[in-house]
This record gives sequence, structure tokens and C-alpha cells, in this order.
Amino acid sequence: MEPKLDPVEYCKLLSSTIRTAYNAIGRVSCQILQKNVVFNAKGFHLPLAVAVVRNATAIDEEREVIISKKRKKGAKRVKAKQYALVATVGRNNPVRVRVIVMEVENSQNPIFWSIMRD
Repeated sequence: MEPKLDPVEYCKLLSSTIRTAYNAIGRVSCQILQKNVVFNAKGFHLPLAVAVVRNATAIDEEREVIISKKRKKGAKRVKAKQYALVATVGRNNPVRVRVIVMEVENSQNPIFWSIMRD
């Protein structure tokens, strides 16, 4: 019989495991944007985000935004474009999911920004 982990240790182990899996994703090819989407520290939501980026057949919404380059107050602001990609994903219980991908002006690749149920 295996010894049981206390809840704090279990959460640390789970977080570490998920972070390792998330960091292994790196980039995912997005056919609709014809670019690779970079998965960085801005999001931690798996596995549906990767499937939506890979399988989206259209851009549901597009927005021009101004964002801070850094989190500091008074940081330089830059232009960016947000794309909402929507796809129905999941084998057992298919669900419609929206992923927001952000492309910062003068950047090489868009980045994963957010995920939500549509």
C-alpha cells in the first residue's frame, strides 16, 4: 500500500506535473493563422487549448488592442491583435471552446492568451 500524500504535497506534485506537460508543448501549428502559436507562462489550460489551435477552421473574432509591454506601472504600450479561435473538441463529451491568441506588433509568433467555454 502506498503512503498517502498530504493535500499540500499533492497540489505541489500535481502543479509540477502539469507545468512539465505545459512547458513541453512549446509551439503548435495553427493552419488558420498560418503561423505557430507559442504556449508560454500566460496560460496553464490543457489539453483542449492545443486541440482548438490545431483544429480551428475560422477566426471567430479579431480585435486590435493596446497592451503594456511589462507589468510595471507606466510601462511602454504596444499594439497587438487578438484572434478568437473556436472549435468543438473532446471525444467523449464534445464541447465548443474559444481560445484567444495574441499577436504583438513586430513579434515573430502569436502567443496563447486565454481559453474559455463558448
